[in-house]
Amino acid sequence: MVQKPMNTKADNTIIAFLLAFQDLKTALGEQEKQNLKEVAKQLDTQPKAWEDYIKGLLLEIITPNPELNQSYQLYKSKLDNLEEIPDDLLPTEAEISRLNTFEKFTITRGFKPKYEATGYESQINNVVVIVGSSSQPEETVKQVKFLEKWKQFLSQSNQSN
Repeated sequence: MVQKPMNTKADNTIIAFLLAFQDLKTALGEQEKQNLKEVAKQLDTQPKAWEDYIKGLLLEIITPNPELNQSYQLYKSKLDNLEEIPDDLLPTEAEISRLNTFEKFTITRGFKPKYEATGYESQINNVVVIVGSSSQPEETVKQVKFLEKWKQFLSQSNQSN
């Protein structure tokens, strides 16, 4: 059996969340922001705990928020139907660095990811860490430019199916 590159369910959950979060028209509540900070912290320090712990934390932010959940479910189902994710949809180190720079101008606290973005998961995790640890995650996620490529790709791939 041939393994599909870079298309794990963990990735789909995180990407679907980022896409839905970018579309969100309302601000997160204080508790949701705190939970997102915890997700960011855990992804930064314990990325291997994704299945056991972090995914549940992320879903606790998504599920009770009707607007976020509806958008998340839509993106998640589109992502789950993909055979393969093209490499050019991944965030580049430059895009991640730009997010860090944007974040430095926006807040004075927070933390920078401890590891360099090398593989697919760590690149995506770095984005969540930066967005989640920002004081204004709704503004920071709008600066994530590679998500636009995802949205275009998903709308094209679903038209061809």
